[in-house]
Amino acid sequence: MSAAYDHYPEQSASGETRWRREPLPVTGPYPPLFAVLGAHGFAGTTTVAQMWAPAADTGQSWPAHPGTTQLVLVCARANMAGLRRAAAVLRAVDQAPPGVQVCGLILTAARPGKTPKDIARYAGTVAELVPHRYDLDWFEPLMCHADTHRLPQWSPADPPPAKKDVWPQLVPPQIAEVGQQICTDLRTDHHPHTTA
Repeated sequence: MSAAYDHYPEQSASGETRWRREPLPVTGPYPPLFAVLGAHGFAGTTTVAQMWAPAADTGQSWPAHPGTTQLVLVCARANMAGLRRAAAVLRAVDQAPPGVQVCGLILTAARPGKTPKDIARYAGTVAELVPHRYDLDWFEPLMCHADTHRLPQWSPADPPPAKKDVWPQLVPPQIAEVGQQICTDLRTDHHPHTTA
């Protein structure tokens, strides 16, 4: 992979954190449960938000509209540049709109194969800034998908995907498993007295 992918645009030209003042889009029967915020461009934010029905893509801006979810997961590529941007966003959470709660960090693989040790160590350090960390492996068929605006979608009501289920009719099993874990963690953390 080219070193060019290690340099992402800053969150804004002035270095300030941006707020999204319009409501997050409702693409399904319910308003989004959580927002996915990109720590940088090409983090995978739009892709994962499209594949998880309870998610909404808030781009690189904090969700600031009072009528939309304030639960945020920061998304970054699992490389040094992406982790540095994620760390900067998480350290600047005091610049987020009132009520916003950062619930976790989503790390999307930067390449196939095993993560280098230095990156894995730094990812562990950055993840200490949030209650939960979610890792998404490289999924090669996604790179060849003809229409990234028409991806399959997982919903919490869906049964666990079988190993034989075929992309692109259904999301990859790991995407479904991470989506389920996010929903479980949000329910536990924000509604601790709710029984499953």
